[in-house]
Amino acid sequence: MWDTPALRVLFPPRQPQTDRQAAAQRLADALAYLQCSSGVSVDQAAEQAGLEVPYLLQVLDGGSVPAWPEVYTLVTVFGGAAEELRVLWESARGAVHPPVLPPQGAAGYLAAALRGQYLAAGSPALSQLSGRALLPSACIGQVLAGHHAPPWPATARLVRALGGRSEDIEPLWQAVLQAATALDGPQLPQQLGCADCRITAPHAP
Repeated sequence: MWDTPALRVLFPPRQPQTDRQAAAQRLADALAYLQCSSGVSVDQAAEQAGLEVPYLLQVLDGGSVPAWPEVYTLVTVFGGAAEELRVLWESARGAVHPPVLPPQGAAGYLAAALRGQYLAAGSPALSQLSGRALLPSACIGQVLAGHHAPPWPATARLVRALGGRSEDIEPLWQAVLQAATALDGPQLPQQLGCADCRITAPHAP
């Protein structure tokens, strides 16, 4: 008869992912989605990026976190926008740095980070996201396009609906708030949400 220690040797308990591992996997998911969408094969991508194929396979599987120049090159090869993966990469490296943003166009920086989360989630239909984030599809589309940044509760719900960690995005959202306040004064800046964002924000879980 098998005793418990023997079973543990044969079938060790699965270890939960650390935050860093989960973040590395999300970066890998975003890169893998871009690679599949681009039609560029792994062999072609490795050659164009100057990387070894086994290493690139590790990157796309989440086993290795590449340096930022490698991420930038790969995203360029796949026809994407590198700035969309910056926060994902910083999170995988264990340090998300709140940037100093210019007042004009600050929402665009947040939108780029949210589009990275969107890529990591496999670019789900906005109607599917709407039910999970409790935001209208049209509003989510406006946010991802960088036309406005929602209040924090709505932003946090959207990030969680995409499978991301809201704490990775909050420093960037705070930087957007500071930039928008510098532009519009102490009242809530107009770019921080549409009517739908503001109506739903107080009801965030």
